[in-house]
Amino acid sequence: MSDVIDLSQLPPPSVIEMPAFEDLLAQRLAELQALDPVFTALLDSDPAVKLLQISCYREMVNVARTNAGVLATLLAYARGADLDQLGANFGIYRLVITPADDTPVPPTDAVMEGDDAFRLRIRLSWYARNTAGSIQAYEYFALSADGAVRDAKAYGPQEDKAISPGHVEVYVLSNDGGGVPGQALLDTVGAALNADFIRPLTDYVVVKAATLIEYAVTATLITGSGPDAQTVMAAAKQAMQRYADSVHRIGVPLSIAGVYKALKQPGVEDVTLTEPLETLDAGTGEATYCTAITLTASTASTQGIRPEGL
Repeated sequence: MSDVIDLSQLPPPSVIEMPAFEDLLAQRLAELQALDPVFTALLDSDPAVKLLQISCYREMVNVARTNAGVLATLLAYARGADLDQLGANFGIYRLVITPADDTPVPPTDAVMEGDDAFRLRIRLSWYARNTAGSIQAYEYFALSADGAVRDAKAYGPQEDKAISPGHVEVYVLSNDGGGVPGQALLDTVGAALNADFIRPLTDYVVVKAATLIEYAVTATLITGSGPDAQTVMAAAKQAMQRYADSVHRIGVPLSIAGVYKALKQPGVEDVTLTEPLETLDAGTGEATYCTAITLTASTASTQGIRPEGL
């Protein structure tokens, strides 16, 4: 999102602290000896030392509780119900991805919008206090139109010279399947963006489906003799899927360096990548989508490929 602060890059607030247990204990022992200079029984078995250790532990627990309370009030760190409270401060509430279903036994709970997606909408809502107009405001209203919207990206003439002045193109990525939204979802987003109190009078808004850049990941992982190859490969596949999901957004490229980093998990000595072989750039309205991850194990000693692919 343009001009939106990346909260993950912010340093932790200076109010957060976590003293080391050893430092606290040394301070307490020094205070005890200052009060009673003749006390020299500094063995762990001494009852007085045991009491000081308990005191230090309880202080660390209280500090940790204070730290957690501070972080719960910050948008960058709040999660779950704490994040719901922050969203409510701005009149933003978590979307329903899949409604609850009372017909099966047992009933299924509703699937709600995840913390990261909700956090993003809270941030974008600051740009949409009145109507749309800015890139961030259009993206906020598009993301808030329906829980099925995974991502949205707005473009104007400054972002794409092919767009005429006064026109806005909003691309939508869905949560379903590979992410190409159906016409019903596009109509829902279009209706939300063209509402009288949302769309500026001089803007002409068109909602389009994102275009997928599909790719598969195929690689051979060179593993050491120690770790179990299947365990190592499973961890690598999970990490690769997490990375692929994180960049499955409009206008976000798939970095070849990110692929190598995801596959190079503990126990992997080297990676021989078959595909993709270069970074996949995502242009206007485009989003990368991983269709398959195929990994094969090879031991560092033999370099021979074993039939242990995932």
